[in-house]
Amino acid sequence: MGGLLLCGKRTTNPYYIKEAGINIYSIEELCYYLYNNTYMVGAEFFCEELTQFVSKELELPSLAQRLKQRIDYKDTLDTMVMEVLTSVAYYSHEECKGIEETIKALGSKSKPERMKARADMLLDRRKYVSAANAYKDILNNHEEVYEGSFVANIWNNLGVVYAKQFLFADAVNCFKMACDIDRKEEYFDNMVCSAIFSRDDGVLGDITAQYQISDGMLEQYMDAIESSRRMMVDEKEFMELKDKLKYDGSIELAAFNDEIRRILERWKEEYRQTNV
Repeated sequence: MGGLLLCGKRTTNPYYIKEAGINIYSIEELCYYLYNNTYMVGAEFFCEELTQFVSKELELPSLAQRLKQRIDYKDTLDTMVMEVLTSVAYYSHEECKGIEETIKALGSKSKPERMKARADMLLDRRKYVSAANAYKDILNNHEEVYEGSFVANIWNNLGVVYAKQFLFADAVNCFKMACDIDRKEEYFDNMVCSAIFSRDDGVLGDITAQYQISDGMLEQYMDAIESSRRMMVDEKEFMELKDKLKYDGSIELAAFNDEIRRILERWKEEYRQTNV
């Protein structure tokens, strides 16, 4: 989406979207919501109240009628979303096509599953603050009843978010919740390693006592961590960075300092991106 767009009618009687706790006043705002909240929107979003809003408040009776027909025929979610998105030139053809493919990929997932897919996507993209909030939203959604394994995976992934932010004590608490629901080896390993990384004897002592972790088991975990560390420092990317940070006199000191500043600025920008 780019350039200057002229918006259509903006009503003084907004449509309230309960799931998001926001009001929308125009067809463009409806398009924006659908495009940016794909993982939150289900077929239940398209209802009689929405069609009435589109018809009466936005003065788009033709669109409202098409939506009503799709609702009556129990059409697929992607066709209803695309009906709205293509009703105005707010998004490009490529953008609409991309979101259509995303919706189809979600298939018949339930609302909690769609919310989790969104949270997982944010985690994969290293948007750690947003991912944490998304996982918490699922856990705080008391209107839904989740299977134990689903909840355990949410707690584990939230723990991964905290571990990525070096908040190891918080991560341990999340992994404990996951382990107490579903004793998967992955969750257990995450919990023990985070406790070791926390460098907090109280945190480590708590889980060793609660889960009967012997000194021998702890030693195995520490050996595995040390082995991973050695592999990491031998990787090409790490060695190249190490060389860049070491001044060997082959270039002017001012040029070296400029390169260090560029590296630091890149790191700072990457860190800022994880906090959105």
